[in-house]
Amino acid sequence: MTVAYSKPSPQKPLSNRQIKAVIALAEGMTQAAAAEFAGTSPQTVTAWMQDPVFHARLEDEIYSRSLDDAAFHKHLRRKALRVFTDGLSSPNPSQRMWAAKEVLARIPADPEEEEAALNRSIFESVMATERP
Repeated sequence: MTVAYSKPSPQKPLSNRQIKAVIALAEGMTQAAAAEFAGTSPQTVTAWMQDPVFHARLEDEIYSRSLDDAAFHKHLRRKALRVFTDGLSSPNPSQRMWAAKEVLARIPADPEEEEAALNRSIFESVMATERP
């Protein structure tokens, strides 16, 4: 039996004004100051804060500014796994199957193996870029 895996649909990109607001908020500006910086109203920024895509981008921006590279990459790995695990409860059977396959492929059987698996992955990526 062949199963066709459907991948999640890509999220809508943020507008230039939303990106400016994200940067301003990540820098510690108030919502009113971020709205002025982005060229919009404070009410609009407040509404954007309710948007999961905007909020996720803001969270990533804040983490990227406050953590070293290793900690930020760990945050991104955990976030990616959450996306896969969220897919496990999808009403679409092929989406659930795809998510389960991806989660199982990325979670080591032994929690202590996680660091070794990450190091192997990094090593393989470096070696792949250095090959002629």
